[in-house]
Amino acid sequence: MRSKEHTILGALPTTGSRPGDGLDRVEAAPTRSVALPLLSAGTMITLHTRNTCYHMQVIDGAARRVLITGGSLFPEGAEVEVVGAADEENVRAGWMVEGLQLELSTAHGPVLTSMVMSVCLDDDPTGLQHA
Repeated sequence: MRSKEHTILGALPTTGSRPGDGLDRVEAAPTRSVALPLLSAGTMITLHTRNTCYHMQVIDGAARRVLITGGSLFPEGAEVEVVGAADEENVRAGWMVEGLQLELSTAHGPVLTSMVMSVCLDDDPTGLQHA
C-alpha cells in the first residue's frame, strides 16, 4: 500500500508527560504530528529522520508499543516503547513530530533519533481509533 502523510490532530500539548495529555485541547498547526495513543494495533508508520528511515507497526497505541525496523540499531526489528517527541526542554509523551527528535525506550536502553523529517501513516483509515 502507498503511504500518505497525515496530521493526527495537528498541534501538540505543551505540557504533560502521560499519553494523551492535552488531546482534548488540540488546535490546528503547521507541524505534522502523530499521536501514537490514538492509533490502533496494526497501523503502519514510516518515519524518516535526518539519518535513517524507520518502519513501525503499532502493537498497542495506548501503551506506545511498536515493532520497529531500520537503521543500524534495528536491522532485524525490535519491540520498543515510543517515549515521545523530544526537544531540549521537554518530551511530548506519545507524540511523533516533524522537526523534533524521537525518544525510544529499548531493551538495551534509551535511544534518541536524529531530527524527524517526515511521518507517514498507512492509507488504511481503520488504523485510527474512532470515538
